[in-house]
Order: sequence, then structure tokens, then C-alpha cells
Amino acid sequence: MRSALLLTGIGDAFDPYGETTPLRRVAETVAPAVDEVVVACPEDHREPVTDALDDTPHRLAVDPIADEGPVAAIRTGVRVANGDAVAVVAGDVPTVDTSLLDDCFDACGDTAAVPRSDGRLHPLHAVYDADAARVACDHTLAAGSGRLYDVLSRLDPVVVDAEAPDVDAHPLTAGSHADLAPATDRLGT
Repeated sequence: MRSALLLTGIGDAFDPYGETTPLRRVAETVAPAVDEVVVACPEDHREPVTDALDDTPHRLAVDPIADEGPVAAIRTGVRVANGDAVAVVAGDVPTVDTSLLDDCFDACGDTAAVPRSDGRLHPLHAVYDADAARVACDHTLAAGSGRLYDVLSRLDPVVVDAEAPDVDAHPLTAGSHADLAPATDRLGT
């Protein structure tokens, strides 16, 4: 089973652009590529998430402590997700390349598969083994860190190379992936 975990604590997931919010657009884009959509949010975002997603099928993963950052949100989300592999995507990302997510699901194995473009890893457009991600997030938070790259260092993920000449989103998201050509290797090679 494949799950998608959308993070709402980053950026402007609830600010409407036209007739829809970025969160709803991301959920509707990702939903056909997975078996379930889970949205990680703090307790005070429960109502805005429900309003933003309206009738879009989803489950909530409510963070027990607000504002702990994306590592804590991922930990909560992978605990709630039913999938063995979980695609983690920021709820406000400008574009979502579902074919890249499919490549990451295929490459995930027992740790994670993370896209790399322009020399940067994009942990918020990646696929994680749910059990491995939970343990890596637990250890990262226990060590006093909230950095996604510290989570990745504990996972030794497969890297999925992607050519993206116009990566223009938040530095922790994947940005625009309109013309990606994936190839897989191990982190650091």
C-alpha cells in the first residue's frame, strides 16, 4: 500500500490561489498516485484542513505538540499512514510530479528514495519506508535536531536524480518538476 503524507506546517497551504487552496490542489494531484492521503497538522489546523480539503478523501495525523517542525510531523504522519511506503510532500508545493513520486516509490526499498536536482536533495518530495522513517525521526528528535537532512543521514536513502532547470520553490521542497528524467543511485555516490 502506498500513502501520501502532506505537511501543512510549511508555507501557505491554506492561502487560496483562485478557487482552491494549495493544500487541496496538492491533495487532488497526489491522490490518484496513492492508496490514501494523510495530512499532518497541529490541533489548531484541524478545521482549516477539513475546510480546505472539503470532500477530498483524506485522514488527519494530528501532531500532539504544535510547531515541532517537519521531522515531528513526518514522525506523526508515518505512524498514522497505512502504507509501508509514504510519499512526503509539502502542502504548499507549487507542483507535484506524480511520475517522480512513482519512481521514488519503486526505488524506496527499506529506507527512502529522495530526489536530487541541481545538486540538492529534496526530502519533501521523497518516499520513505514508514518504519525506517519513524525510527530515524525518533532518533533525530531525541538528539535535539529537527533537521530533515539529519533524518536522511540516518536512512542512507536511494537518490533519484532529476533534471529540473527551474527549481524555484521553498528550499526544502522539490520545486517545479515538469521535465524530470530520473536515474537512481545511492546517497553520496
